[in-house]
Amino acid sequence: MMRTRAARRGAHAELIWYQSGEHIQMTVRMASSPAGMDAAWVRVGNLQVPLTTARLPGPCVYRHPVRIWHTKAGWETGPVFAVLVGPGGRGFTGNRADLRDLQRTARKRHAFLYVLPLDAVDDQPTWTGYVRIGDRKWIPLPCPHPQAVYNRVPTRDGERTPWMAHARTRFCALHIPMFNPGYFNKAEIYRIVADSPLSSHLPETVTRPSRTAFTAMLRRHGAVYLKPVGGSLGHGIILVAREPSGFRVCALRHGTCRARAGLTAAEAWQAVRTERLRAPYVAQAAKRLIAWQGRPCDVRLLVQKRAGSWRVVGKGVRVSGPGAITTHVPNGGSIADTRKVLSAAFPGRADDLAREIDHLAVRMAEVIDRAYSGQLGEMSMDIGIDVEGKLWFFEANAKPMRFDEPEIRRRAVQGVLDHLEELAFGAG
Repeated sequence: MMRTRAARRGAHAELIWYQSGEHIQMTVRMASSPAGMDAAWVRVGNLQVPLTTARLPGPCVYRHPVRIWHTKAGWETGPVFAVLVGPGGRGFTGNRADLRDLQRTARKRHAFLYVLPLDAVDDQPTWTGYVRIGDRKWIPLPCPHPQAVYNRVPTRDGERTPWMAHARTRFCALHIPMFNPGYFNKAEIYRIVADSPLSSHLPETVTRPSRTAFTAMLRRHGAVYLKPVGGSLGHGIILVAREPSGFRVCALRHGTCRARAGLTAAEAWQAVRTERLRAPYVAQAAKRLIAWQGRPCDVRLLVQKRAGSWRVVGKGVRVSGPGAITTHVPNGGSIADTRKVLSAAFPGRADDLAREIDHLAVRMAEVIDRAYSGQLGEMSMDIGIDVEGKLWFFEANAKPMRFDEPEIRRRAVQGVLDHLEELAFGAG
């Protein structure tokens, strides 16, 4: 695990917020001043904060362990990071379990990380951020500007708001780096991969398919997925597959599949038009995937960037639920051990195939990141394996869902903090 630059050197200190009348003030407190320290102020992010070794002049609101060190510019403490989230009636919207894990781990590393709602990014020297105290309580605090930001705005609509546009402008003006810039668009990701040396791993894909293109794909492949370009969790996906009695159309809405069977090609197209969301779609050839306990499955990987290089943090097999058309766990899918699944499908090849999957995921991440000017720091990826052992790229997500495997979750949190550290201070 990479330790933060602050944790590699410096003396122990506490960053403290305390009540002073109607206001909350900030100070850095130490048991005693470091040798050679004659300053009364310490830089915390963009702020100069008073240093004290005395008792607080008011009730303590929140305290956070940090390190204090000396630079050419003077005494500093930190680092300070923020997780960008959506606004909300309870202060902010986002996955609070993930945010809790990030704050808890950052605290152990002596890094101050706070939750930053979009609407809190203004032109003031402090921004209202949230920290967690106790089991479930989140409280607002005036926080210094962060040295790096992790974008976890939870919805595409949130990223289209004026708040998001203003936040991007402020971060740019203040030279605050942020990853990842936004949600992926499936059509754009498929175009990037199709134009790369990895295009042979992309199933035939057509953006905004016409009836003619759709019918031709059905004739060639026998089964076609239609996916909304801005969808998530499988919502809005439609599978059209040829059966002896005709075509079967299954549409996934809010975790439930609606099916029609025995259709002609023309009726199948009409069913697609009826079931689709009001959004652009892509059509993608379905592949005959390996199965686990009789159900199709694929591999979900988490990849993160460290010191400029992509690496696989972890991977797990996702198995489709009974009668389901996707492998998403919230839609009835389940998890399986990667090695067991690969060994069952390809005896004697499991280790080699696992390495091939990792290698493809890293190369895919490099290709996608290059198209985004290196602004990405993590993504999840779905890779399928057909019955002949060929690997297929199905999807990449810029804002990975929480992995169910505890060890992958632990490494993922450490990786996010490592990347924030690199953005703030540089690698090495």
